Amino acid sequence: MDQQTIVQDIARRAKASRISIAELCRRAGIHPDTFQNWKKTERNPNPPGANLHSIGALYRELDKIDAEDAERLAGRGKAVAA
Repeated sequence: MDQQTIVQDIARRAKASRISIAELCRRAGIHPDTFQNWKKTERNPNPPGANLHSIGALYRELDKIDAEDAERLAGRGKAVAA
C-alpha cells in the first residue's frame, strides 16, 4: 500500500468507528498535524513520509476502539441479574 492509500484507510476506519482523527491521533501519541501533513494536497504535493511506528500506532488504536465497541455491544445483550 502506498502512503495515500494508508492515510485514506485510517481516515475511513476512524469515521466508521465514529472517532475524530484528532482524538485517534491523541490516543496513538501522534500530533494531529502530523497526520494532516501526510495527506497529498495541492498545497502539499509531496507529503513527508509516514513512519511505520506511527502508522502502526494508529492501526493499533483503531483495533482497540473496534474491540471496545464490540465489548460494549456484547454487554448490551446480556441479561441483568435482579
